[in-house]
Amino acid sequence: MLEANSLNIGYEKPLLSKPISGLWKKGDVIVLLGDNGVGKSTFLKTLAKLQKPIYGTIHLSTSKIGWVDSSISKGVYLSVSDFLSFGIDAKKEDLEHWFERFEINIETNRFVDELSDGQFRKLCIIRQLLKKPEILFLDEPTVYLDVKSKKQLALIVQELKEKCLIFCTTHDLLFADEIKTSTIKF
Repeated sequence: MLEANSLNIGYEKPLLSKPISGLWKKGDVIVLLGDNGVGKSTFLKTLAKLQKPIYGTIHLSTSKIGWVDSSISKGVYLSVSDFLSFGIDAKKEDLEHWFERFEINIETNRFVDELSDGQFRKLCIIRQLLKKPEILFLDEPTVYLDVKSKKQLALIVQELKEKCLIFCTTHDLLFADEIKTSTIKF
């Protein structure tokens, strides 16, 4: 599903002391751990082909990718409905399913800038899940989530791994232990 060969990442010079190679498949949940600034997010961006590697190769067997960024920017005046459906052909029952799973009870005609950061974070994750990705990249998905929501997300990730390959960066070690099938330490 995703293969990396002698991959090193960075911007102008390599961030890693040694290249990473791996073959990952559906059912894997790879958690990336390390201090700030060591390259976890850059590694995700490189695997997703959002950024070119310094050297090495990446092969993706699908273009059905979901990307949840570490930063959130509500910045635009969109309704919840417009935010979730922009460029996505989502069915109403799928949206209702994810609202129920994430325990979200908000009107879809509300503007996203009226939501809490935690509510918006859940919407960012839901938006990607509506795409039905085969590979899901989660960059710090627990940022802004309360304890109950983190536990719910961990359950959801466990269920999703049956349908897709998941890469996740996090500083939340409890969350990491709940979801991982393997770890890459930076």
